[in-house]
Amino acid sequence: MPTYALEITMGQTNQVFREISPLIQEAHRLKWFGLVLNSDIWIVISKLTRSSSLRVPGVLNIEGAAEHVFYGFPRMREATEPGIERLTPEEVGEIVAPTPNVNVAANFPFGTVTFRLGPEVDLNYFTNDGSWDRTLDFIGAKRAWSYNRGEGSIIAVIDSGIEGDRLAPGQLANTWSSGPGINPFSDAVGHGTMVGLLATARPWYSGFSGVAPAATLFVLKPRPDVKKHIMSTHDLMIAIDHALGFGIQANKRVILNNSWGLWGCKSLLLPCKIILTRALVAADRTNKILVVWAAGNNEMLGCNTGVSSWCMNSLATSVNVGAVNLDLALQPYSSVGGQCYPLTPTVVCPTGGPLPWGNGFRDMGDFGGFTSACAAQVSGAMALLNTAHPGLTNAELRAALRASARRLGPDPDFNPGTGSGLLQIDRAIIAAPTARRDPSFLYEQVFLDRVSTVK
Repeated sequence: MPTYALEITMGQTNQVFREISPLIQEAHRLKWFGLVLNSDIWIVISKLTRSSSLRVPGVLNIEGAAEHVFYGFPRMREATEPGIERLTPEEVGEIVAPTPNVNVAANFPFGTVTFRLGPEVDLNYFTNDGSWDRTLDFIGAKRAWSYNRGEGSIIAVIDSGIEGDRLAPGQLANTWSSGPGINPFSDAVGHGTMVGLLATARPWYSGFSGVAPAATLFVLKPRPDVKKHIMSTHDLMIAIDHALGFGIQANKRVILNNSWGLWGCKSLLLPCKIILTRALVAADRTNKILVVWAAGNNEMLGCNTGVSSWCMNSLATSVNVGAVNLDLALQPYSSVGGQCYPLTPTVVCPTGGPLPWGNGFRDMGDFGGFTSACAAQVSGAMALLNTAHPGLTNAELRAALRASARRLGPDPDFNPGTGSGLLQIDRAIIAAPTARRDPSFLYEQVFLDRVSTVK
């Protein structure tokens, strides 16, 4: 049965549900998304259709697995890739079931080559290899520790869980899972453990330091989609809603890291004006949640062109992170460009060598944990920035990243694939108080106000 997002006029939910309840199998209210959008937002598993639902008084919008079909495939003004016009019936079929043949569950658990594992190694190999130590130097993390180590900051990781015995005492801020049988402290694929530890590992416990070793972790574990063995949009929306609510209730900024799931080729052409993207833009204005996304490894998913990042992770209000190798050359798998925002990726980070993975370590070689590992680095960086400048807005922190990045191309402002350049955390901390003066700060505001269709 399909999953839909349903937007209802505030106060009219009871009337609407009385009419559509026979068609609904399961419903979850997104309380905090509703708060920022000033409407009631529900995720429903149902037999609803867009045409019939919009005839029900009080229903403002309904979107589902094929929400792009409802918009008639207009070319969005945000789109930066050529050829995003009306799609053919064959392309529609690929969108609705965007599972490239190369990504069969038998070969790639959870359906994505992001989880391709290298050989097992131990802590000594990890330490002696030095790749992670070089990475910390490249991004200015060690220099940034003279300012702070992320004390008081919260990094929320939506992923495959984190192995509980790898979390230090006092490291946990909160947990959420999508059901009683989903254990956030179990990680069947090791990916969530890698992301969480790269962001926050405490050296006295883990044997190495994450980017923000004093930050705490909010572990969110959704259930994998039964069909594609990846995170479903259904659970993603519920998880983000929980993280937003946690930030609002605690009156603290939550840095939300999403490095898992929601991939595809043709599905990258989804229009941007959908409920989740609108909610993310509205939530960003509260400055209680700052979203960091992996750019995506779409060059490895059977896509035969330089595809752009999909819409949610290339919003103007999202920090989109690409990957370079340890020679600072763009990783060939890292997605380039942005569908919803031209200036994506925001920055890039280096990846290579062994990484913490599940209960041990894996030598990822040239893959280096993919763009997932890069997003973890930027989440740690945002924690350091947040601790140094808790009163600044999300937009100012994003501008600080862009203003301080080390350029990796001929353009002093932005280069395709590498964005504003290599993350430099120490320089970002210095740049943050005057980040409003950076041209990217004004550009982002003007883009949202005058150009973007996400309102």
